[in-house]
This record gives sequence, C-alpha cells and structure tokens, in this order.
Amino acid sequence: MASRGPPWLEAGDVLRRFALLVRTLASTAGKDAFARAMPLYMGIGLVAAIVFGGNGMHPAQLTGLAGESFVFRVALWATWLLLGTPAARALLRAPATFFLRALPVPRVHLLSAHALLLAIAELPWVVLWAFGAGALAGAAACVAALAAHCMLLARPRGGREIAALSLLVGAILLGAPAPLLLACAAPALAVGLRAAFVRAPEVPVGRAPSLVSSVSPGASGALLALSLAYLAALLRGHRAVLVRGLALAAVGALAAAAWIRTSEPLAEVQLAAASLVALAPCALCASAGFSGPVLREERRIVWLLDACGASAPLRAGAAASAVAAPAVVLALGHGAAASALTRAAPAAALRLLAGAALAGLLLSAVALGCVRWSQRQDGRDSSRVLLSVLAAVAAATATAWTLGELALAAWAPVAALLAWRAGVARAAGVRRAASPAPLVRGR
Repeated sequence: MASRGPPWLEAGDVLRRFALLVRTLASTAGKDAFARAMPLYMGIGLVAAIVFGGNGMHPAQLTGLAGESFVFRVALWATWLLLGTPAARALLRAPATFFLRALPVPRVHLLSAHALLLAIAELPWVVLWAFGAGALAGAAACVAALAAHCMLLARPRGGREIAALSLLVGAILLGAPAPLLLACAAPALAVGLRAAFVRAPEVPVGRAPSLVSSVSPGASGALLALSLAYLAALLRGHRAVLVRGLALAAVGALAAAAWIRTSEPLAEVQLAAASLVALAPCALCASAGFSGPVLREERRIVWLLDACGASAPLRAGAAASAVAAPAVVLALGHGAAASALTRAAPAAALRLLAGAALAGLLLSAVALGCVRWSQRQDGRDSSRVLLSVLAAVAAATATAWTLGELALAAWAPVAALLAWRAGVARAAGVRRAASPAPLVRGR
C-alpha cells in the first residue's frame, strides 16, 4: 500500500481541487448569474450613489430605521430577497452544472462552492449592513440572506426544513440582534442549501399564460393585438426581467422613503421631487431591460409583420406600449410604496402616484429609444446600450434633482422624439433591411 503524503500536501491538493470546482461553477452558472445580476446591481449602485453620496444618508441611518420600524424592516428584507433570487436561481439551477453531481466529488465540496458563489452575489447586502451596523451584523445578514434564498428555491417540505425556515423568519421579523440572527440563520442555511441543491434538477416547467385573445379589427385592434403579443412574449420567456424590474422599483421606493423619513419635514412638492429622483434611475434601468426582449421579438416576427402590411408607426407604437405597460405598473407600485412608507397625506399620496405613473410612461419611452438606437447588430450593441442608458440616467436624475416635478415637462419632448419619431424611422429601417433583394437587376 502506497504511503500517504504529509498532511499539508493533502490539504494543498484538496484546496486545488476545490479551486478548480469553483472556477468550473463560475465559468458556467456564474456567467448566467452575472448577466442576471448586473442590471440590478447597476441600478442599486446608482440609487446608492444618490442616497448615500455627498451629504446624503449614512448606511447606519438606513439600518437603524430597519431596526426601529417593523414595516420598513420587512420591506427592506423582502426587496433584497426579490433582488437576489434571479442570481441565486441561476447559480443553483444551471443545467450546465448538473454533470458535476455525477463526478466523484464530495457533496460538502459542491455545497461549499455553491455557497461561496452565492455569498459573492450577496455582497451589496453585506456591505450595507457591515458599514451600517458593524462586521458581525454584516456576517449575520449574509448568512440570513443566503439561507432565505436557498429556502425560497428549495420550497421546504419536511418538518425539519419548515422548522428551520420558521426560526429564520421569526428572527428576521422580530429584528433579532446580530448574534441571535446568525445563530438562527446558520441551521437554516445548512438545511436549505442542501435541499435547494438536491432538488434543482427536479424543478418542473410551468405553463405559459395566454394573453392574446380575440381583438376587434381595425387600427386600434391591430395595435392592441401586437402590444399584447409582445407582452405575452415578455411574460413567457423573460419573467426574470420583470422580477428585476419589480425589485428595482422596490429599491427606488425604499430609497425615497428612507431619504424622506431621515430628512426634515418636507412639503408636497419636495416629497414628489424626492420620489422622482429615486424613481428615475430605477425606471430607466427596468425599462431598458423590458426593451431588449420586445425589440428582439419585433425582429423575429418582421416577416409576419411585412406579410400583414403592418406600418412602421404601428410597429413603433406597439413596442412602446409593450414596454410602457409594465413600466407604468412598477412606477405606480413605487409611488404607492413610497406613500405608505412615509405616511403621506391623501393629497400628497395622489400627487406621488400621478407623478410616478407619468414618469414611468415617459422614462420607458426614453429607455426604449436608447435601446433601439443602440441595436445595430455589429457586435457592440451591449456597450452602446450600457452607455446610452447611463447617460439617460444621469440626465434624468440631474433634471429631477434641479427641476423637481417640472422635470416631467422636460422629459416629455425627449420621450416623444425617441419613442415616436426615431422609433418609426428605425422600424421602417428594419422593415427595409428584412425585405429580400431582387434576384435580377436591370442593367
């Protein structure tokens, strides 16, 4: 029998194999998780720069508010769990990683590698609590968020899993101190991570909803039918984009509420301005996420639109409507959440709702115009989309900060120009590009 090497050599070999396992996961599931998380984290970074930058809030004020207010604490945790679920799902349920389960790799190594990548996805949450309440609070928040995401993906079944989840939820809802939260979250993480890992290949495929039904003929009927077709494609194939949009709207509402509640008493005009400043980057990033799938669907069915004789204005209007519908709904949710969290008076709440809905409509048109302008099929579309949306975010936030509600009047002509004039021109260009060239040319 061959003699075993020194313990440090064996430990080094284990570490090398574990590093190789982590690199394999990062190069497969990690890429998908990064693609899903990047728009969210970009939106979080923009909101954080506005709220915490300069003479703004300190993270301790936000974490302190979460410790004092039950409603705000629940909203903050729910928002982060919603934000991090797409990345966690991509890391744990990526089919490209299922082959690792058949290899002679210890289960504890696989679970540890997944936990490490999941912890990286939780970094914004950890940084908030570490800077706001200390290193121990950051560690407790990390473990609790990891456990909650794993439990959400595992869908607890047995008594042990339900008991661990109940302990974790109770600690979060009651605002337990960091040591107690860490003690309650650790067993939930151990149980939830294993359950989510084991059940990942068993997740059934849900049934796609049907949105498009019989629509009356005519120009308005054609516009409604095409808009609903785009929305159905968005719902069926890109639900993660809608979830990210919902999470961004929640981030904006929480940022506005925290900003307003930690400032001096504000008048209705100032409340509306603060809501618009927090909403602008979130609405633009979310609408840009909606625009990509809608425009891809438009290019995919261009042959059908040509066969039906759909005009360029009809195509541009349907795409704008499909992007605006979820954006306005999310903006209304932002306004309602900001009104509830700040306990605004009825008149102020209606003002917040109206301003948020109009802002969602206008900013969705701006984002659609930016994405449509950026898509030229030359391999650099992603860079142009990122730069154009960032420029729009900077301009919209600056106008909301300086003009308040008057920024809506400044956004209106830009939205009309980008979504209508430029949209019609680009849709006509796509139509001409998709038309077949003549087989025989005259001399």
